[in-house]
Amino acid sequence: MANRHWSKLDSMGTFYSLTLMGRFPASFRFSVQLREEIDPGILQAALDDALKYYPHYNSRLRRGFFWYYLENLNGRVCVSEENMPICLKIRKDEDSPLFRVNYYKKRINIEVSHILSDGRGIIEFFKCIVTCYLTKKYDIPDVTVNMDSSLNERQEDSFDKYYKKKGQSPDKRKLPLFSYKYHGFKKKDVSFFEYHISAKKALEIAHEYNTTLTGLIISVLLCSYRGIMKEVDLKKAVTVDVPVDLRKYFDSDTSKNFFGLTTIGYIFKDNGDELADVVTEINRQLKEVTRQDNLLKRMNRTIRLRRVTAPIPLFIKEVCLNLANVFFIPRSTTSVSNLGVIKVDERLAEYIDNFNVLTPTNRIQMTICSFGDDLSVGISSKYTDNDVIMRFCRYFSGKGIEGVINTNQED
Repeated sequence: MANRHWSKLDSMGTFYSLTLMGRFPASFRFSVQLREEIDPGILQAALDDALKYYPHYNSRLRRGFFWYYLENLNGRVCVSEENMPICLKIRKDEDSPLFRVNYYKKRINIEVSHILSDGRGIIEFFKCIVTCYLTKKYDIPDVTVNMDSSLNERQEDSFDKYYKKKGQSPDKRKLPLFSYKYHGFKKKDVSFFEYHISAKKALEIAHEYNTTLTGLIISVLLCSYRGIMKEVDLKKAVTVDVPVDLRKYFDSDTSKNFFGLTTIGYIFKDNGDELADVVTEINRQLKEVTRQDNLLKRMNRTIRLRRVTAPIPLFIKEVCLNLANVFFIPRSTTSVSNLGVIKVDERLAEYIDNFNVLTPTNRIQMTICSFGDDLSVGISSKYTDNDVIMRFCRYFSGKGIEGVINTNQED
């Protein structure tokens, strides 16, 4: 009988595992556009090598009495040519891996369940695959996978590491009671867009408003919603979920989940507000929610909830959390996640055009990353119309920034 090694899920992976039966199980799709056609044999060898550095990904999800847990896969995860819709449900049964790798022409894609890791953790795994692939294909010597951490550090649960049982005062920040919800018609499938613009030019605009790229993107998106809001909705806040990479604030090299989710928002006045007004308020809120003490409070609440619910049987947890997903969790209007700058060895950069990231959603969601001067805004939408997205893109085109949009929409 084959040896089976098991491991527990991190705190966020634990909660994501309870929503497997939902319509939109959380996942990420990272893509890299190369300058030559993909060689599937070399890509398979690159994946095999990358899994030696990140064995945590080579797992399947198993059901226990109180929690799900991870168990190693004995079989090989095989790459394939892309032949299915974007972000299709990854886990089909108990023997399925929690990620897939496929390719199409010059593009490599990886889709990973949020159970395994967050966006920042997946980036490192994906970069490892890309590095192994390019060095093998072009026989580039002396390029190594950048590993400044040990295997144990990459597989640690940093939530438990920094958990403080006592001494944390409650978060006194007041969140809007009612968030604006766009009631446009929804369709069965999600539409995905890749919006590519100059990172340098977008950053120049951000600096004009004394904000970050994240602050600018959020503010422009909020104003894009303002353009379609009815007057009766103006008393409601347009709110944005913003994942925060906790590795920036706590010493961690984990490849598992380690992020905090916070919500910020803006209430527009009847006479309308300028973008500068929105940016000022968003800057203030971003500074407040990303203070280390506030991040620690929210992180501790998540871990405390997991520990309090530990004795409850798994089937009861699943029912309760899926009900919460329906009635409570989708409170915010939209979501924006900035995964930052993606860097590779300079000898590999000449073979790469761009990176992109997408996530499935039941609303409108944006996920940002940049490579060189390419800023990629991955946009997911469940709506039949694209009014908000068009207004968002028109802001940058109105500033003289030319953009390119790729989409899976047939129309």
